[in-house]
Amino acid sequence: MKKLIVLLAFIAFAVTAIAQSPWDGFFRPMSIQHFDKMVAHKGIKADVPRLWAFRPAVEISAMKLSYNKDSKQWSSSSFTSVGMGIGYQHYIYVDESPYNNFGFNILMLYNAVPTETAEAGISLAGTVSALKFIDIGIGYDFQMKKAFGLMGIKYNF
Repeated sequence: MKKLIVLLAFIAFAVTAIAQSPWDGFFRPMSIQHFDKMVAHKGIKADVPRLWAFRPAVEISAMKLSYNKDSKQWSSSSFTSVGMGIGYQHYIYVDESPYNNFGFNILMLYNAVPTETAEAGISLAGTVSALKFIDIGIGYDFQMKKAFGLMGIKYNF
């Protein structure tokens, strides 16, 4: 598991080191100046500029749904995992400032609250975000060795 974390961290830093257009300003918050600079660099000419950019993402899972094969029932847990990852986000101008209206994320989540039947572990999730903060997706829990559905609150910098 440590090798996987080190590998993902290495890939993230290697990709940001080559910092081309969609990676430009990866660790800076999206500001009006940064948005305008990226739009100008890409040569986008439109009434309402649209921009795709890679951004770091932080997630708090509001609801985690998993299916128990033995009891043939869905089980839910709330606010049990937190994590971070990378997102490919779509930005538009709203009220003369950049607004993240939707995007896609890959997240590594730490199961922060161990239960009686499971220890703390790590999960990998793919999510779709909408309206800046709402996040829905699926993932896989490596500790419990099962898939889950995820609804959460996500923030992209």
